[in-house]
Amino acid sequence: MAQKYLLLLLNITCVCLFSLQHAKAQDNKALAKDFVEIADEIMNVTKAYIDARDQYVRAAELDPTNLRANYMAGELYLETINKDRATQFYKQVYALSPNYKHNLLYNIGRGFQYGYEFDSAIVYYEKYKEKLVKDSGYRGEDRVPMVEVDRRLYESKNGKEFKANPEHLSIVNIGKSINSEWDDYAPVLNEEEDLIIFTSRRKNANLNENVDSDNFAFEDIFIAEKNGNDWERAKNIGNKVNTLYHDSNIALSKDGKELYLYKDENGGDIFVSRRNDVGEWSVPESLSENINSSYAEQSVSISPDNTVLFFSSNRPGGIGGTDIYLSKRDSRGKWGKAVNLGDKINTPYDEEGPFIDFDGKTLYFSSRGHKGMGQYDIFKSEYDSAASEWTEPVNLGYPINTPDNDIYFVGTKDGKRGYYASVREDGMGYMDIYMVTVPELNSNIDQLASKKKNEKA
Repeated sequence: MAQKYLLLLLNITCVCLFSLQHAKAQDNKALAKDFVEIADEIMNVTKAYIDARDQYVRAAELDPTNLRANYMAGELYLETINKDRATQFYKQVYALSPNYKHNLLYNIGRGFQYGYEFDSAIVYYEKYKEKLVKDSGYRGEDRVPMVEVDRRLYESKNGKEFKANPEHLSIVNIGKSINSEWDDYAPVLNEEEDLIIFTSRRKNANLNENVDSDNFAFEDIFIAEKNGNDWERAKNIGNKVNTLYHDSNIALSKDGKELYLYKDENGGDIFVSRRNDVGEWSVPESLSENINSSYAEQSVSISPDNTVLFFSSNRPGGIGGTDIYLSKRDSRGKWGKAVNLGDKINTPYDEEGPFIDFDGKTLYFSSRGHKGMGQYDIFKSEYDSAASEWTEPVNLGYPINTPDNDIYFVGTKDGKRGYYASVREDGMGYMDIYMVTVPELNSNIDQLASKKKNEKA
């Protein structure tokens, strides 16, 4: 696949150079059509959405009346980064042909939602709801169910509220020693905060010189240690842990000796690698059948005393979608039967990325449900031992949460900082790892959680 894709890119480059050399002699509409055909071919044989998107954008710029170029540019912006840019292309399609796709109004709303233009998003979602009522008999693939539109409306109203009341905190890119021009994400740290492990799709130092079907390098796990106040340059964790294909870390024990990984085996399973006294990592071993199933288990967090494991799974019998479960380790080191955390934490939507804090009772996690502002938002809940239940989850608010995915948040022992990955304006490429300074955040969230508890009482 990689070789076939490289040959396709070479052909595209040749076509693009030829087209640019003859652009003045060729009609823009015909040239735009060429770029659309190139983009269509990329989509037919690969998952290189960004490469295809750029060709559709070129076509739309050359010929603003090309409906497919504009629509697909909008579609692929929503599938990649800079999602707010989708709006201009969708609006162009709507101006030319309002009925080109049934979901046009909805997609315009999505672009506005990602761009924090929540009032405009609400307007377009409401317009699409009117269209759904009017076209009640329509059942095409481009029809968006009413329940999904209502959820987007709810998120946009939440986003408007959170944006108007931002948390006072600092979000800082942790620098080029860790981040690259490619995707860097899923940071995990030890208790001393002097060891960081993360997943990257950088080409430099990757064990596989080839690329996957999306034209990005395969996921590899990288590691770095802190020298004073600065991170040393990250390096590949090595071929005992990484393979030639996708490998991603998902948790680190507080003492830094157990690294949990996700592998795309048996539907998606959790593995563990152990670090010895001289810093060598063992070959990863699969966790027991009480944790792994024939379904997907893809995120995990372990308690400070290493006896309770929180993990996500889409196994049957949950509240809905992907749920968060826990398992307790007995005196012999064996994991017990998984227990669903219940409907205070889990919703009919997906819950992911659990992180149990150093106090052993505060749980951070990401959810597509609850009071979110779009995609995954990060929430906080505490276990009330007296009531034997979790408190109502509280959204960490803006600017930690955005209308896009915010996930895999990990906190520090003193409770003043956190780490997570995000796509932001000051990034070095695609997704970068950031440090959040959160002293006021915790205070505000605790106040809000206490208020909710009192109102319930």
